[in-house]
Amino acid sequence: MAIISCPYCGQRISDKAAACSKCGGDLSSNTPEQLAALERDKKNRKMQSLMNQSMLAMVLFLGGFGILYWWQPENHSYNQYLSNAAIALGFCWYVVSRARIIMLKRK
Repeated sequence: MAIISCPYCGQRISDKAAACSKCGGDLSSNTPEQLAALERDKKNRKMQSLMNQSMLAMVLFLGGFGILYWWQPENHSYNQYLSNAAIALGFCWYVVSRARIIMLKRK
């Protein structure tokens, strides 16, 4: 008897279980092709989520530059701190999400 991950929810369950105790997914009637399709769909959903996060990070990054360019805030003002924070946060978020995408593609 081994512990496996449920292909539907990821909960750790016994390989002898007929259904997942958390999500109720039927495990007894799945063929290897269906399990592979479930894993592929799960990976695609994760990839899409990371791509969306990457896009939001880029919007935040560019929004910070837009505030600096169009508003031209004074030094040490609230708007300057806000734009600098948006730029830094957007850049870091973008780099991290792109690195996670690369790591997901390597799996």
